[in-house]
Amino acid sequence: MHTTTEPPISPLVSFPSVDEVDDLETVSIPESFDTRTHWQGCGTFVVDQKQCGDCWAASAANTLGDRVCIHLQDDGKPITLPNAGALGAGNLARMFQQAGKCTGDGTMHALHQHGCKRGAFFLNPQPLVSCGNVNITALPTYHPYSKDSGYVPGKTLYPSSTGCNGGEAQDAWRYFYHEGLTVMDSSQGAGCTTYTSGTCSGADPENNGCRPCEFSQCADTGLKPERFTVDSFGWIMEEGLPDRGKWDVDSEAFNKSGTDKYRPESQRAAMERQVKKMQLEMMTNGPLQTCIDDYANFGLFFNQYPNGIYNSTEGSPNTGGHCIELIGWGVDHATGMKYWTWKNSWGVNFANGGYARFIRGVDLLGIESDVWTGCPSGSNCKLTAGVRRNESWIPLHARAQNASATRSWPGGKEIALNREAFSHRSIASLVAAASREALQREELDEGTALAAVSRVWARSVRGLRIRVEVKGLDKHVVAHRHMEGHTTVQ
Repeated sequence: MHTTTEPPISPLVSFPSVDEVDDLETVSIPESFDTRTHWQGCGTFVVDQKQCGDCWAASAANTLGDRVCIHLQDDGKPITLPNAGALGAGNLARMFQQAGKCTGDGTMHALHQHGCKRGAFFLNPQPLVSCGNVNITALPTYHPYSKDSGYVPGKTLYPSSTGCNGGEAQDAWRYFYHEGLTVMDSSQGAGCTTYTSGTCSGADPENNGCRPCEFSQCADTGLKPERFTVDSFGWIMEEGLPDRGKWDVDSEAFNKSGTDKYRPESQRAAMERQVKKMQLEMMTNGPLQTCIDDYANFGLFFNQYPNGIYNSTEGSPNTGGHCIELIGWGVDHATGMKYWTWKNSWGVNFANGGYARFIRGVDLLGIESDVWTGCPSGSNCKLTAGVRRNESWIPLHARAQNASATRSWPGGKEIALNREAFSHRSIASLVAAASREALQREELDEGTALAAVSRVWARSVRGLRIRVEVKGLDKHVVAHRHMEGHTTVQ
């Protein structure tokens, strides 16, 4: 089972009821909060997406799995204690808890846990990668659309998601509502279903993580898999807050290339309301999923400063999008900087056991602008008022009539870089290395190697992966700066 550094104990605070959190003005927010200690035993498993660009699916599975742990007992029954039995109340045995689940009958088959065989299990993103993509046009299994909904059968409900080629949070949560996830063990290679897309490191031509959509039987039991779904889901976005990257063009904070600047002062009040809505939902129901812009210095920062707080506005190029899970917040007592605590989907070798910190309250990289979450089916979870419910929404192309355009903030998808971007000091050496490999000329200096390049694409996959086209050559070369710091070129 994956192990992580034990998080610090959060101070005991009085948490509001679900009804009270609907009023932003009446609830006080603690200085620090951590879902791992508030709901003991939950939130400690770190999914490793490996060489597949499915952060959109892996982080969603992380988030839903942690919420299942918070709201359901290990027998699948709802936790009925206040605040889902927080701070050790009732000494509950939770689904997907860190200690694992008792899978045997105990010593001498006695009906107690003494000497039982424990197995650690978690939700598997593989069904989402294989089945929740643009190629799937099957009717929903759960929560079907009504006849007057406008839904057109035969149209995909997941138009923004392409397996290991990237996808979006909105498609992930719609899939959880209609289909749900199966379970794997903590190695990700056994249990009911296994995670195999991590070895889909090359092309994924079918947009399904190199695995067909077939999950009708558990590999370990031969039985039909149990599905973990949500009965409600949605996203958090303050109504008075402009979409990220689209604030006032006359503002000093505006940056045409992306979101590597803080929101302007004129939006501070709206940002404070947005952050508070996120905090209220988190301390009531559990972690949140969010998708951000990924810049070339992102992985470099956490490799060099694993315990640091990412707050960079230095202007390195945008190299794609990345989706993560927010699990708490705090204030750094050395600097006074407010931060989010978040969990990545790059395994336990990333940053501090798979967890890291990010500046809070200024929407850097859009971290507070594309926030999704939901309530596990069969639980007593109730989304707070700050979550805009999304169950009835149907993608534009699958409607009988046109509707408003979809929101788009992909994770793991490849984007094109212009020459100014791929010549930036944070990425130029990687591009040059790919150029030398393509030309088979290791002696080329960086300037000459860059001049030979015609096009470059980048994406976030367990670090920074770029694909380089050199003038006059058909073959593209891939260079990967891994999160551990080493570089490979092929």
